[in-house]
Amino acid sequence: MNDLSFETLQDLIANFSIVTAYLFLASQVIYKDWNLGTPTTLYTKLHIGVLTGILGIILMEFTVKLNGTILDFRNLAITIAALFGGVYSALVTGIIISLMRLLAFGTLSPATIFAAFNTLIISIILGWICTRNLSYWKKWAYALFLNNLFTIIIFHINLGSKGTIPSFIYLIMMTLGGIFTAYLTQFLIKAKTHFQMIEKAATFDFLTELNNHRTFDEAFNSLLLEAKDKNEALTLMIIDIDHFKKVNDTYGHPNGDTVLKQLGKLLKDASRSFDIVSRIGGEEFAILLYDCPHKHALIIGERIRMAVRNQEFMLNEGKVIQITVSVGVATYPDTNENIKGEADKALYKAKSCGRNLVCSNQFT
Repeated sequence: MNDLSFETLQDLIANFSIVTAYLFLASQVIYKDWNLGTPTTLYTKLHIGVLTGILGIILMEFTVKLNGTILDFRNLAITIAALFGGVYSALVTGIIISLMRLLAFGTLSPATIFAAFNTLIISIILGWICTRNLSYWKKWAYALFLNNLFTIIIFHINLGSKGTIPSFIYLIMMTLGGIFTAYLTQFLIKAKTHFQMIEKAATFDFLTELNNHRTFDEAFNSLLLEAKDKNEALTLMIIDIDHFKKVNDTYGHPNGDTVLKQLGKLLKDASRSFDIVSRIGGEEFAILLYDCPHKHALIIGERIRMAVRNQEFMLNEGKVIQITVSVGVATYPDTNENIKGEADKALYKAKSCGRNLVCSNQFT
């Protein structure tokens, strides 16, 4: 027990610090979506495997020497690879760590070969476990159990009765390190997820998943400047649902939201792929059509109006209703720079003339 010196404690803290730094970096740069066990491509799996293999090598450089053996957190690197990449990632990490284990000692011995083989076996088993339909903490529990079991067996094979103390210390160290890593990983996943949700909420309308008013304004200002510089057309189309209050009053707000979601999808599908479709108010939508002449914009507006009129909107209870929209259209440079105001005037004209119309204040 005399080997449990201050220097040993420093090495343990170094291992914790390395794992912490890696997970923080991973949350910001590497695992952008934090998809546990579900990478979509072989490249992603190999990428995860190589990066966590490098983590394992770094951890091996900060080994804790104790009673003639060495302890470190290399198996945590394998567990992280298994969680995020499954079998292939874990196996790549295991191969990298095993090669380092063999090369670091200069000569091949039965002990180093057995340890390398053991690392590969653990990699395969952990990779398989982490692709099973298990809860997050169950995966970690199985991973820690297997890491401890296999490593303790190696200690006793290599050291005999002298492996008791290192085994006990490794059991404590690996369990505490595993719980710390599991908690930190879960915390970073939640933090990253919440940040992405907030970021998306600042950009997109939560209900229709279209651009929100803020994003619409930014796109409008940017495209208007570009249209001025290049002397090209920019059309704004404002679309408002006719008598939408009656839909909410008759069928309830949840059904009103369902109608808005379906209309948002319809507008997206009916527009060109590069048009910018936004929800800018309760039942008000806008479409920015760059390099679209006014006459052509009116044709697109009429196509959208007809598509909405002919669409059957399914409510939550299965009932089908139909709605109509009024559309106001304005185009720069055919009108002045205040095409928002002109589009609003055109929309008011459509409402005043009986609704279910596409209107413009411009001569065509």
